[in-house]
Amino acid sequence: MRQVVHRSLLALAVAVGGLLFGGASCSASIIQFAGALKPQVAGPPVPTGTGYSMAIVDTTARTLKFETQWSGLNGTVSASHIHAKGGVTPNVYPTSNWAVALNMSGIPTGASGFFRKDYSIADLGAGYIRQENGLATTVTVFTTAQRELAFDNLVTYLGSGNAYFNIHTSGQNPGGSLANFYHVVPEPGSVALMAVVFTGFGYRALRARRRSA
Repeated sequence: MRQVVHRSLLALAVAVGGLLFGGASCSASIIQFAGALKPQVAGPPVPTGTGYSMAIVDTTARTLKFETQWSGLNGTVSASHIHAKGGVTPNVYPTSNWAVALNMSGIPTGASGFFRKDYSIADLGAGYIRQENGLATTVTVFTTAQRELAFDNLVTYLGSGNAYFNIHTSGQNPGGSLANFYHVVPEPGSVALMAVVFTGFGYRALRARRRSA
């Protein structure tokens, strides 16, 4: 009976692993990042409010699906961006915001709100592209290769603590009120596989204890 259970667990792990890794080519290009909004500055005035932002990147289609929700701001929204830069201390907000990688134009101005928008490499900020390619500020037209490099770097920065989203509030914290750095969100399938594997480990440990008893 024990052998039957053990073989069943092993078969289940192999089956799930085959489904997950066999279909990895369909989802390997999709990376999800998320973060909880917290005060970017100490004040004054001290920023208030909570929320989150999420970025889902398709490295093949070269797109970024963005979403954010917030509430309880101590002012109205005046602007909102994703800022990014390499070669800096990760997960530490700068005294002066890094270049704008993406501008959330059209974001609602209320103290509470929700915003969702799809972006592509064509939407990357000019200053950010120049920064990533070492170009002079006078350059206003960019090649596809320059945009591609900036996009690839942004994806790297999102996962390394070198990119943050922030909400600026009018008359309160114009330099940035609420903000978040990003972390990679594991795919549900990966979590399911780990659960199966750990179940197998747990069963083996239980069997070992029974034998010793």
